[in-house]
Amino acid sequence: MREWMRETHGAFFELLRHFLGRFFDSELITSPGHASAALIAVVSLCLPWFQVLIGPLRQKYVHLASLPVPGPYREAVRGDELWLLTLMMSLIGLLTAFRWQALFPDLRDYRALGALPLRARQIFAAKLAALLIVAAAALMLLNAIPSTGFPVLSAGRWAFHGARVRAYATASVAACAFSFFGLVALQGVLLNLLRPRAFGRVTGSVQGLLVGLTLGMAVLSFSIQPQFTNAALRPEWSRWLPPVWFLGLCQNWSGDPDPAMRALGDRAIIGLLAATTLALLTYLVSYQRHRALLLESPAGPARDRHPRLILDRLLPDARQQGVVVFMLQTLTRSSHHRMIVMGYGGLALAAVLNGLPGLGSFVTRDRVVTGGFLYFHLLGLLFLLIGARHLFSLPVELKANWLFQITEAEGRAAWLQAVDRFVLFWAALLFLLPLALEIRWLGWRGIAEPVLLSAVGLLAFHCFFASWNKLPFTCSHLPGKTPGWILALQFFGVITLVPVLQAVLLAALYSRIAYPVVLAALIFAWTHARAARREGRTDLRLKYEELADPAIHGLNLLR
Repeated sequence: MREWMRETHGAFFELLRHFLGRFFDSELITSPGHASAALIAVVSLCLPWFQVLIGPLRQKYVHLASLPVPGPYREAVRGDELWLLTLMMSLIGLLTAFRWQALFPDLRDYRALGALPLRARQIFAAKLAALLIVAAAALMLLNAIPSTGFPVLSAGRWAFHGARVRAYATASVAACAFSFFGLVALQGVLLNLLRPRAFGRVTGSVQGLLVGLTLGMAVLSFSIQPQFTNAALRPEWSRWLPPVWFLGLCQNWSGDPDPAMRALGDRAIIGLLAATTLALLTYLVSYQRHRALLLESPAGPARDRHPRLILDRLLPDARQQGVVVFMLQTLTRSSHHRMIVMGYGGLALAAVLNGLPGLGSFVTRDRVVTGGFLYFHLLGLLFLLIGARHLFSLPVELKANWLFQITEAEGRAAWLQAVDRFVLFWAALLFLLPLALEIRWLGWRGIAEPVLLSAVGLLAFHCFFASWNKLPFTCSHLPGKTPGWILALQFFGVITLVPVLQAVLLAALYSRIAYPVVLAALIFAWTHARAARREGRTDLRLKYEELADPAIHGLNLLR
């Protein structure tokens, strides 16, 4: 087999092998191959979570099947099926949105293949075949365990007497295919409707919105309950909710005699056929325009959208101002970095919306509003700090970092101080935007709560960035350098501290003795963390290349 793979087997096969080999490579990654390893680590980390759900689901359906009436059992099945269908659609949509630029051949493909005796339709046909292969593999992988496990776990005497495994598997795969082909069709439509210069701006924003939306939907899907399912099945709502269409398809093929389920199933089939047909048609007719769009429409000069007057007042130091302008220009011009920003924003919003409804179970009625603002600020700070550290680690143009390397000795301290101010500026906005509502609803606590949370945020910032030794967007990045299970443990460890910290801060806000004590302790810890971090910066050298951990660690005496 290896000897056969070393041989050349025609233009289509070699193009297909080329596109499959670099499908998950990204400009944000230092070298090819690391993205695939990171993706495998993420998948292997997520698969065991299905095992965690087996026990509770089994116990729930054993109890519901023992009831004398079928209503609660069938409502629970519908709710869980809608949850799983929404989750699977969100995950395949997230994967498609994340690899938005890989849906069509990119500029590097044309530059590498343009000199070869290949036609544009050959390149597009091989790219389409690679895209369909990757999509089919993702569909099978995502649906393998839920499609067989959930129908078995939810079996009971009140279940409809139909082929439930086949019905759910077919509906789930069809729902994921609808999500995938719908996004491909969306990009194809934009490609044919927009002008070349507008296409780059619009698709970059659309990609970020899709990443944020699909991440938010994946998180919010876990809060789907039978009450929500019953409301979503109403005609005025169900016609606009594709996951509900495929719920009707699953229920209809499982043996549900409800005419509404049959109508929703028919809508799902029509939607899938429409999305698939539109995606294939736009893909096949777009190859000439797409090539011209990439090769013949260079981007024009970008306008300076950052008022110099404001920057001069906020950052009088020219070195700090230059670094902040560089960071702002990167975030406004790079679609990859905008995608990450919107992804973290969508995830944070979904986490807040998912947790606020259940806040009344842990907080007394007179403290619900205060607890809600605390929860919002704590989660906002957490995702801001995690997202900023992750975002700053991703390079924008590695070959251009020589400019910073040769001038580092002159401006290192000012650069790092500008990074601190940049992050703290967005943290300050997080507190200032809802401040008027807090003062109106909470009175004097509307001021005490932001002051207390500001001290928490300053301390958390210095803890998160204690070992930070990079200039944002200038250092190479190796995904998967830290094992995924370690990152997951660190993230869930921090997440579990949020309710504990919320309870302590909420109690302090309602105690005239505890409030000044807690605030003084936070300020004391912040000043020491800030002093230690500034002292460590004196001899710090910035990192511009991230390498794998060596087999033998040295003493790092020259650092």
